[in-house]
Amino acid sequence: MELVSPETVVADPHNPRKTDPARLELVRLSLEKFGFLLPLYATNSGVLLSGHQRAVAARQLGWQLPVVFRQKDERDAHGVNLTFNRATNDFRLTDTDHSRLPIEALFSRLQDLPDAPDPYPCLTMEQWSVRELLSRNVDRFERYAANAARQLAAYNVQMPIVITPHGDVLNGVGRLQEASARRQDMIDCVVLKPDQDADLARFILNKLSMDFSFSDGFKDVLRNNAFRRARQRRRSLGSGYLFAFSVKRCRDFSIGKHRKELKALYGERLLDFGAGQGDEARMLRKIGVKVTTFEPYRAPGKKPTVTAGRRSAFRFLKAVSQQLPFSSVMLSSVLNSVPFETDREHVVTICAALCSPDTTLFAAARSRKDPNWKECSTGIGLGETSSRSARFVLSDEPGLAVSELNADPKIQKYFQPSEFEALFERHFGAVTIGEHINNVTAVCQRPHPVNPARLRKALEFEFDLPYADGRMGLVEEALAAFSKRLGVEL
Repeated sequence: MELVSPETVVADPHNPRKTDPARLELVRLSLEKFGFLLPLYATNSGVLLSGHQRAVAARQLGWQLPVVFRQKDERDAHGVNLTFNRATNDFRLTDTDHSRLPIEALFSRLQDLPDAPDPYPCLTMEQWSVRELLSRNVDRFERYAANAARQLAAYNVQMPIVITPHGDVLNGVGRLQEASARRQDMIDCVVLKPDQDADLARFILNKLSMDFSFSDGFKDVLRNNAFRRARQRRRSLGSGYLFAFSVKRCRDFSIGKHRKELKALYGERLLDFGAGQGDEARMLRKIGVKVTTFEPYRAPGKKPTVTAGRRSAFRFLKAVSQQLPFSSVMLSSVLNSVPFETDREHVVTICAALCSPDTTLFAAARSRKDPNWKECSTGIGLGETSSRSARFVLSDEPGLAVSELNADPKIQKYFQPSEFEALFERHFGAVTIGEHINNVTAVCQRPHPVNPARLRKALEFEFDLPYADGRMGLVEEALAAFSKRLGVEL
């Protein structure tokens, strides 16, 4: 930890927090009254990872900053801000809306306190026994906070905890639990002074936070992270392919035994839009179904690359340009991973434009009956998957959650049937909505006439998608292919 000038560090452009002036003033006032109870964290080059608001407040006060500098990790631009935020505060799973603070009451209480005798109490940490602190704070254990702390520990960050002189944890109970799980004997503690207001310090440390507001840069990170993970390979057709057969469990459906039914339903040529790892397309090709795929975020290794995305796009656009007819268009689990509402609208716009009067579009996506959404939205019953990912709900749109904070944060959208119906009815004259294995489903026919301006906007988005190593850059090729196919000028 170093004491440095505020000019030594700069804000991370990917920081997904929107500064609220009233709350920022509370941050400044709390620094005056308690000092820096926790340090800030930054990369060796000075890009802040945690403590953006305190850095601004300290600059207003003319104070220096206590900063822990750490080696930049390749994941730093992919969610470290989210990880720090969830692990610094003792949040519960459902703690996401921070706009309802009793601002005036907090101002009044803070103003009545004397100024901190030491602006930098985090510089004089003490080592305390983990076992002793655990026994004293067992009633404050929070499974979600411990999981968030485990995510932070994966970055090799050992953030101190804040305690009273008697050992009551004011901030960092999750970090204490995580230290215990690693069988750590001692832990760094910042000890509040005996005459300081412990309850107010606890509230400030854990409840005073800014709301999420994803910048354009962070939105592109989330778009790029929408790829299907290598661990999520399919060994059988998913719900998006089988809901029309009323199959109760996908693994019980034999492609070989039902090849005639599959071909009869889906026809001669199928488009799999958002094909993931391509597993389902390969299964269907083996039984003689012609499948065209498009997967802009195919990840042949650990991450999607612009080269792999362009390769998939070129093959797809060739099929579009050749005016190959599609008897069926599949959107299987795709819309769950498309992070923003306008992006999902673009996807459906493109798919509808590829549908002839004889084409049927089949779509399926996780509904809000899905166990992962129930765990995330209610804050109870954390299962194994949830406990690994430290997911939490976003307030930007109903049914949104972000997960995998350490390994490329990913937004998941969970749908209500009414949302699915509204999305597809804007593009099709006949839409039938159903449910299948915690999914909402749609069968869509009679596409509306193409709106050239809307389609052009959708193609400009979809064929210039962002990657960690560049952008797709195929807008002109996409416009040409669709213009040729549809006989319109885009």
